[in-house]
Amino acid sequence: MKFRVEVICVNDGGAEERRDVMEIEREELAMETLGLDLAEGKAILRGVQDFVASQQTTEDLERQRNCPSCGQRYQSKETGRSTIETVFGPVTLPNPRWERCPCQVEGPKTFRPTATWLKGRTCPERLYLETKWGSLIPYEKVADLLKEVLPVGESTNHETVREHLQAVAERMADGGGVGRRTAA
Repeated sequence: MKFRVEVICVNDGGAEERRDVMEIEREELAMETLGLDLAEGKAILRGVQDFVASQQTTEDLERQRNCPSCGQRYQSKETGRSTIETVFGPVTLPNPRWERCPCQVEGPKTFRPTATWLKGRTCPERLYLETKWGSLIPYEKVADLLKEVLPVGESTNHETVREHLQAVAERMADGGGVGRRTAA
């Protein structure tokens, strides 16, 4: 028996974009073959996360592509990409630099439209887990735990966890916070 995991994005205009995430084949039923194993689950999460984040970014960039003053399309100065560490693995997203519209006479000559939401290189939920676990167990164990149960990148290590925990602690001391999302 075969299983195919596919993600479908329906944009605001109703158009669909599809991506195959994974195909799984099972021969016979046994306790070891029942459902998904950890590696398959992590691969599915990473594939879905990559597609969702990519679609979100692409649609946001398209929405911002024209000057709000005159409607002219911004010219691209540089394409650029950024890798963001999420709780379900790293995602590499477009991070272009666009030239200021000729109708705008003040401000910088170029800008990155993702700057309105791209704050740092690690998502708040990932920082939350690193900070919570890093305050309870050694940083190296946190990195090992993240790698074992989530599809985080291999570059995750105890130094990264320590640096993130320190940065979050400093933000909290200054009145900021981790920015954890809560379930509705």
